[in-house]
Amino acid sequence: MFWQQRRTALKFDRLLALVFLLQRYPHLTARELAERLQVSERTLYRDINDLSLAGVPIYGEGGPRGGYTLLPDYRLHIAGLNEEELSTLFFSEGQRPLSDLDLHTTREVALAKVLSTLSERDKRRAVEIQERLHVDPTGWNFPVDQVPHLRAVQDAVWQNRRLSLVYRQESGNIMTPLVSPLGLVVKAGIWYLVGATHETIRSFRIARIQQVEVLLETFNRPEGFHLAQYWAEWCARFLPSYPVTLRISRDAVPRLLQLFGEALSDRLLRSEPDASGWRTVSLVFETMETARTALLGLGPMAEVVEPRELRASVMEWAAGLLACYSNEAQNQVDLN
Repeated sequence: MFWQQRRTALKFDRLLALVFLLQRYPHLTARELAERLQVSERTLYRDINDLSLAGVPIYGEGGPRGGYTLLPDYRLHIAGLNEEELSTLFFSEGQRPLSDLDLHTTREVALAKVLSTLSERDKRRAVEIQERLHVDPTGWNFPVDQVPHLRAVQDAVWQNRRLSLVYRQESGNIMTPLVSPLGLVVKAGIWYLVGATHETIRSFRIARIQQVEVLLETFNRPEGFHLAQYWAEWCARFLPSYPVTLRISRDAVPRLLQLFGEALSDRLLRSEPDASGWRTVSLVFETMETARTALLGLGPMAEVVEPRELRASVMEWAAGLLACYSNEAQNQVDLN
């Protein structure tokens, strides 16, 4: 059933592409059309016959200069696109997720098809949108996940086939779950598989999959399961949250804005500086370790007020750093 549906979808795409080609190029030979669509001429003739039976006015001309053409006034239109809808379709929204799924070229072809149906005014507007809006979904200075098993996982998702995984947990432990793959999520450039095990529904970071086998066994999706709803609830429940209260100097503000974004500036403006010009601000980090790393980078520009465990940890690591560099300085003195 899946492959029959897939073949039907591919033929539909090919028939659309054939009409769009003839709209863009008023006269093409059978060989040229077959080459552009990457099919045999025999398949092309069947496609032209199917379109003619469906009422698409395609005409053939014989002879050395023969070929196929559409009735001059015929257009396959996509009606009702307003400016906001054009913006949604054509602004550049970051291509890496589509490239990971080998869909970047497919997207470009799809947009070209849509573009061919637009009026000249709307075509100009679509180009302007692409030139003026761009979204980069990746974070700053973070390495990109390598996802060699993403394509196999993607195929299993589309086909409702179970997966046998060798998966490395964040702790480094290896687990070998049998998973019913329910969907894929990409967040800030990081891919996740949402799947059902014999115990529960959970998420797996694709980059941590060490080995994957797509099984012949299929499964039924849980009734009432909605991927977007599950992901929102999962994020609310399981994403790490570590609240911290700091005293910060004026010099710490630019660095904190880099870490937390400009939204933090409103909170900083609402906080009153003390007599020495320092402000007290509450922030949320992922874990104590990430908070400690960030705050050590601020040096004497920030002081931990709460929690006390973080304050003690920062002091311990700062003392370790001081001892390390003091020893190196003493060794240099001894050598001289």
